[in-house]
Amino acid sequence: MKEIERCEMMEITGGGVSITGAMIEALSGVIQTIFGIGQALGGAIRRISSDKLCKF
Repeated sequence: MKEIERCEMMEITGGGVSITGAMIEALSGVIQTIFGIGQALGGAIRRISSDKLCKF
């Protein structure tokens, strides 16, 4: 394997991380899921603490 000199390393471009639409969509889905779970859990805690549960 050929060793790269410092001046050659400075000329290399690219390889950076770019944010794509798919990444943003995936992150949005995760945030919406966490938010939905928080709403459901908060509602359950509120109903349990106020003793307003449906009787089966």
